[in-house]
Amino acid sequence: MLLNNQNLSVLEVQVLGIYQAKIEVKTISGECLFVYPTQTQRDDPLFWTSLKDIIKAKLWLPINKSLHQLIDSDWLLPMNA
Repeated sequence: MLLNNQNLSVLEVQVLGIYQAKIEVKTISGECLFVYPTQTQRDDPLFWTSLKDIIKAKLWLPINKSLHQLIDSDWLLPMNA
């Protein structure tokens, strides 16, 4: 199932850059926010390499509205959610 339900607490963001341990993103409405990676993500060099590729490709990602963290499942949810 796609993450397109308006009642979910998800923001669509585009990654602008990486600053120390924070990721600067821009929402569809143009608001700039910081996303805070989890400890596992911070320690994963492949995460940072992938994030740099995402920045170059200018892809849009979902983040949790309240925690400002990337959603692990990307744009998909389990069918029973």
